[in-house]
Amino acid sequence: MMDRRTFLSCLVIGGTAASSSFFRAAQAAGTFPGILLIDGLSPRTSSSGLFSFLDPIISQNVPVSIAVGFDREEWQDPDAGADLMRLLSRLIADYPGLVDLALDLPDIASYHPYLRMRSASEARNRFRRSLSAANGYEATAAVPQTIVTRLPSGDPPVIEGLRSAGILTSILLPQLGTTQEIWRNSDGTQQINGGWRFPPSPTSEDLSATFASAASSEGPIVFAAAFPDDALQDDAALFDQGSAIGDAFRENLTSSRNYLILPSELRFRSGEVFSRHLVLCIHADGSGTSTNSLRARLTTAGIPFTEIGSDFDGARKDTGDASAETGEDKPHQCVQVSGTDDDTWRVARRLAFGGMAQNTERSTADTATCAALEERTDGSDNVDKHAGFDVFLDLSKDAERFRGYDEYGSLSVNASLMLDGPYPDLSAETLRKRIDDATSPNDDVVLLIDEKGFSERDDASALVEALVGLGKTGQFNALDMQQYLAAVSVKSEQASLLRVAQRWPSRPDGNDVNTTERNLLMDDAGFAWSFIEQLTDPQTGLVPATAWLEDDKVQAYQFSTMWDTGSLILGILSAHSIGLLSDDQFFERIDAVLGGLATGVFNGLRLPKGLTSTDGKASGDNDYNASDTARLLVSLYLLQNYAKKDFGIAGILDVWDLGKTIQDGVPLTASRGRLVSAFGSNYAGYIARAFALWGYPVTSPYSVPQPGSPFDRGVHILHDVAEFGPIGTEPHLLEAVELGASDLARAAAEALFAAQIEEYLSTGKLVCVSEGPINREPWFVYQGFQIGKDEVPWTFETLDPSPRFRTQGFIRAIDMLNSKAAFLWNVYRPNEYTDMLIARVREEAKGSSLGFSPGVFSVTGKPDQAYSDINTNAVILQAIAYRLNGGKPCVDWNSNR
Repeated sequence: MMDRRTFLSCLVIGGTAASSSFFRAAQAAGTFPGILLIDGLSPRTSSSGLFSFLDPIISQNVPVSIAVGFDREEWQDPDAGADLMRLLSRLIADYPGLVDLALDLPDIASYHPYLRMRSASEARNRFRRSLSAANGYEATAAVPQTIVTRLPSGDPPVIEGLRSAGILTSILLPQLGTTQEIWRNSDGTQQINGGWRFPPSPTSEDLSATFASAASSEGPIVFAAAFPDDALQDDAALFDQGSAIGDAFRENLTSSRNYLILPSELRFRSGEVFSRHLVLCIHADGSGTSTNSLRARLTTAGIPFTEIGSDFDGARKDTGDASAETGEDKPHQCVQVSGTDDDTWRVARRLAFGGMAQNTERSTADTATCAALEERTDGSDNVDKHAGFDVFLDLSKDAERFRGYDEYGSLSVNASLMLDGPYPDLSAETLRKRIDDATSPNDDVVLLIDEKGFSERDDASALVEALVGLGKTGQFNALDMQQYLAAVSVKSEQASLLRVAQRWPSRPDGNDVNTTERNLLMDDAGFAWSFIEQLTDPQTGLVPATAWLEDDKVQAYQFSTMWDTGSLILGILSAHSIGLLSDDQFFERIDAVLGGLATGVFNGLRLPKGLTSTDGKASGDNDYNASDTARLLVSLYLLQNYAKKDFGIAGILDVWDLGKTIQDGVPLTASRGRLVSAFGSNYAGYIARAFALWGYPVTSPYSVPQPGSPFDRGVHILHDVAEFGPIGTEPHLLEAVELGASDLARAAAEALFAAQIEEYLSTGKLVCVSEGPINREPWFVYQGFQIGKDEVPWTFETLDPSPRFRTQGFIRAIDMLNSKAAFLWNVYRPNEYTDMLIARVREEAKGSSLGFSPGVFSVTGKPDQAYSDINTNAVILQAIAYRLNGGKPCVDWNSNR
């Protein structure tokens, strides 16, 4: 062992320290391994102080795993902790078998599985980048393969999927000491739950007491010691702290039943064989699949592989291979992408995912999609265009060696080794040596093979024999990329939905409106406006919630909720913004509507009336509805912002006791004669935002995501959304066209958008779900999509819980493509699918003199032409105005058009 001074001098002058020999007493029968973790480190940790602390521990031949904390902001700079990174690399090189590194991610055990994979991926790759920046080379040997986190209360979670990031061991430490348990997860990683923590700056008595408590444990023991605060202690004091720990291990464990090893070694002591995954990717040469080709030989040998190419369909047709035509034994395929411009990625998506036509061949739901980037032709890091693919294989020359789930939701991998032709003495042993030279020990391997280099029969045979021999050693497990994705990852419906949404992007330059489209939209707007124009009561200015034709006469339900009234206000505002109403007509109608707002008394509070008579001839209903009031509050806010005129709105709000309906940040709503939380569905975000517009002290019931990419935040949000119930188009797209989409509204909308498209591609049925009236009891239905519901995720909810409204016959009869939702989707997310939605509505739901019908029934393909409502037509006006106002939300409109 070299002393501390000699080691530090080597670091300063850049010399090479002599490697220490690895000493360990032989394992006696009945002994158990022990692990020492040192945590509490950050990029600010002093390298000299750390070595002062470690030197007397390592000098006792005590193996140490150094857990470095990961903080997003601290590690943003690749030069962060450069001195520390140099020290850590030297420790690994000069003390083999006595030092390894771990990532300290304290909260990762409490994350959702996908976000665990993302957190581990980001932390490990930023750590790798900092190591490389500090050492001037790719310091792969020092990149951690272990994470340390805190053990949450209750049953220990299963930490699977971290192998996708190159993590092979996870250690969950409790706040206090507990007996350890250890298991092997399905992804092959090892998980250790429990351990014993030494007190801060422990005395010899503290250390002995901890050892005594741990001695009763059967099996592996984990000890954790926090690195002392080096800002408060000099190197000599740190050396003394390390000496106390080193001496304690020598005194307490030398002759006991425990021996000390590193976490990386413990994986190989479990009795199970640990195999590295070997992912084969064949760069197809376009020569087909003759029996002598490398691909054919691999298939015959039973070795799975992924084929990289750019025109799979064309290649299959050229060969005339029957099996290729039928898809039998077809290898997993990865789309080759040569460039990062938009057009290139658009073609790649079309090849991988097909088109919207129902007869288009496309990947099945259980097939992982893969894109392989050959080069960045535009010189930019435009990798966001790969969003939507399950796997992103970066083969470009300047590829950053990122491994794991990236910020766009794809499993990102690089080629570990490329074989572009045969080499002398090709065998399993020589191939293994080349792999070991190119990769870190125990890392999974992506082997890229250029098929052109193995076009000769003997060369192809030699390579296949080497691969077969490599598999027989038990050290490697050959997989294609799809199998690898399944082996190292945890499925996440939330992440999958967001990826699917990215596969079908909005139309480029979607905000441009040509003359033909403008004329069509103005015709639609005039048709929707006809409902309001025909049915406005001249005394109250209000419009009935629903109306229908009976014996060629218009009949109406002469009541309106505050939601209906809010929609009416925004319908009038939208009509004015696109020129359907003059200024005088606009102000006259708004004044009348505001004058018709009614106040009721509920539980002694003056509140917006639950149900208002639109002709003033009935008393209505005083039951207060916070969701309906939220819609009204949004409309009043947008009206005041748009018109730049004092309508006396503040005075209207002052009459109501809305502030008294908020309890601990939660808006309350009436239910069975009492006020209860209004946060019972995914309308909660819209409600919270609406009340906040007017300064009411509300808080969102959704948890705040950890810092991360928009994709990461979306996955987190969708877990909350799933807990709140089904997603419908409203209120999320209403929020988008009115106020601009929040992160919540955007994530929920993208998930629903993806689910609707997937249903269409699977069944051929156009799906567009939202709330709306129906022409039979119970007169209103909420259609939605429930994340996490394996069987029939499409939901149908009514306010009346009667069993007769839960039968399959009833659900089948009232299932519809919602008209206003179709317009909202087409203006917010213009693409092939939403074009089909709006075309169906224009074709089928536009035949009545009462404006647009609420929807097109899925069974008959027809609407109820004699039935319409204020919300359908007012929201369609909002959607059209959003489009004609340049795709800007209503909050950005100006009445001085």
